[in-house]
Amino acid sequence: MFKNDCNQKNVRKRRIGALLPLGAVLCGTAFAAEPVPVDDQEVVMDDVKVKAARDRKINRFKADKSSTGSKIEQDLRDIPQSVSVVKKELIESQNAFNLTDALRNVSGLTIAAGEGGRTGDSITLRGFSANSDQYLDGVKDNGQYSRDTFFIEKAEVLKGASSILFGRGATGGVINQIAKKPTGNTGIKGNFTYGLYDFKRTTIDAETAYQDFAARLNVMYQDADSFRDYNYTNRWGIAPSFSLKLSPDTDLTLNLLHQQEDGVFDYGVPMWNGRPADVPVNTYYGFYDNRMMDTDANVATVALQHRFSDAFSVKNTVRYGDYERKYLTHLFSGNAATTGANAGTIGRSQALRLSTQETLYNQTDFVLKKPLFGFNNTLMFGSEFGWEEYTFKNKNSTGVSRVSVFDPVLTGSVGAGLASDFSGTLNTNRLTRAQTYAGYLMDEFEINPQWKLVGGTRYDVFEAQQEDFLNSTNSYDTRVSQFSPRGGFVWQPTDWQSYYFSYGKSFNPSAESLSLSTGSANLPPEQNNNYEIGAKLDLFDGKLSATAALFRLEKTNARTTSATEPNLQELSGEQRTDGFELGLAGEVLPNWDLSATYAYLDAEVVSSNNSAVGSVSGQTKSYQGMSMVNVPKHSGVVWSTYHLTDNWEVGGGVYYATDRFADSVNEAVLPGYARLDAVLAYHQKHYDVQLNVFNLTDTVYYESGKTNSALPGTPVSGQLTVNFKY
Repeated sequence: MFKNDCNQKNVRKRRIGALLPLGAVLCGTAFAAEPVPVDDQEVVMDDVKVKAARDRKINRFKADKSSTGSKIEQDLRDIPQSVSVVKKELIESQNAFNLTDALRNVSGLTIAAGEGGRTGDSITLRGFSANSDQYLDGVKDNGQYSRDTFFIEKAEVLKGASSILFGRGATGGVINQIAKKPTGNTGIKGNFTYGLYDFKRTTIDAETAYQDFAARLNVMYQDADSFRDYNYTNRWGIAPSFSLKLSPDTDLTLNLLHQQEDGVFDYGVPMWNGRPADVPVNTYYGFYDNRMMDTDANVATVALQHRFSDAFSVKNTVRYGDYERKYLTHLFSGNAATTGANAGTIGRSQALRLSTQETLYNQTDFVLKKPLFGFNNTLMFGSEFGWEEYTFKNKNSTGVSRVSVFDPVLTGSVGAGLASDFSGTLNTNRLTRAQTYAGYLMDEFEINPQWKLVGGTRYDVFEAQQEDFLNSTNSYDTRVSQFSPRGGFVWQPTDWQSYYFSYGKSFNPSAESLSLSTGSANLPPEQNNNYEIGAKLDLFDGKLSATAALFRLEKTNARTTSATEPNLQELSGEQRTDGFELGLAGEVLPNWDLSATYAYLDAEVVSSNNSAVGSVSGQTKSYQGMSMVNVPKHSGVVWSTYHLTDNWEVGGGVYYATDRFADSVNEAVLPGYARLDAVLAYHQKHYDVQLNVFNLTDTVYYESGKTNSALPGTPVSGQLTVNFKY
């Protein structure tokens, strides 16, 4: 008989008879294909070294499923629309601690400068603002704060008009964070990072489970200076989550998030003759003793899911959000003067602002999987009810002096004119309330294993009331109702090929961002249409995915200033983005992981009555025919890592974007760039050491900008991270 002795490193003389293959499997040892003796006889084998397989996940960068393209988690190949998934393994490899850094891996997405009173994450998707299209586990999370990645499992981006799933907005797409939740395991992971510019950060991720109860706790603390003078970011967060199985068919989950941050409002360097001023990237133009930007975000989510049967289930999700942001702005006022008494200087403005926002959403989603006319069919239907309240206060400082563009001499406070509190005269003081009532119906019909149809619609009623405490004549009410259809089909001739066509519609009401004006209060919503054809392929036995999409996204009735009444707006404009996207993700060869994206975007203002004075020419120009703001023609990211041995990993990537315009008349330009990063990691069972180097070639580039300012990207820098796991 065979005696199993797998703890020995060598296998010596054994009498194994006909059980040799079983012994090999049980010992995890690879044997050469030899004839198996059928009689009981002594077999003498050479010493064979037994080595455990490397504890490394394959397909670290490739995702197979998404819960953003539908109301249920689906295979990506079954979704007739572009979906990009940034997994935590890619986030960790790049040390992408901010959501915006993680989203750089998404094709057709750019980081924008905040506009007006809007701060926090500011994102453009396929040429259109996605500031109000932020979601967490499929429920709206549109508070104004800079999102950290310490508590998320992955970030999913659904591109194209998608109001059937998400209601108002969702023009260029939506960003959906998937939070870390209890897995039923017990363990703890954590890390500490130290980097240049006195960057310090630590996180902990701990889990435990007992019978039907499981809990997970994520904690983060960050204390960091910046390559920008007088800048810093102090941040901490805690995100506990709990799950309880109330019965074999009923699950209850609770997810909490608290994130707090204090830092500096900084828009970077001035524009000079339509280009970022040629000054060191650390040059600061603000007031060294007036730097304040405090953020407090609190989010609580409760979800109850019940399965009536294998075919029918319901999920009800309640989300409460509370966000507060208080900050001192520092903006450049007007263009830099090139001639005259103020030559070589630029004006500045400063204001104290406070925005608070409360949201409450309830989503109920039913899923029925039942054959229809003998064909597989999935019917999804449900409702959404939402309530939002947003307050905004603004008080301008007075006596703010001009400053030299190329040799700024910094001073302290602006003096008696400093807006240090909200007493006295305010420039803005308003309250906006909004209510959403919606119902949707969506069906996925499988004609046969090769052909699937998707179709449905959503009906939204969106109401908003704005109360102006400074001028009652600027108080408004608005109400819009809208159907948002979606349709498409998927053709899958083989198990590794998937081709699709889709059409989707979305709408943008005037109060989408919880702000109304005299010119926009009574306008119907803008309408958007997305037409897309694409392919999703699984190559090399599913180890590598390749995607391609060709699309047209158009806003057919964009808001534009009336040609006859300058104080009113009308829906006579048109904006359009034509483009295509490519993507690769997965394992190219054994030990070689890759994530690569590319986008070509031709974003144009087709028609508009609006005009502006060019910052360079000084001439009044129409928006019509201009490229849309902050949209590069070509952009992409390639990130790749290779395991040299079981322990050593090396990799890096390139972030690339061509020129893009920072103003609506295309005279302020942010130059194109290519940034090179690298990573070197040493892995062990219970710890890892990882070195990230950013901008290896020390390229001067600008991440975002406006007509008068440009925000520089980081110069060459590095971070060393030590991870532990038990």
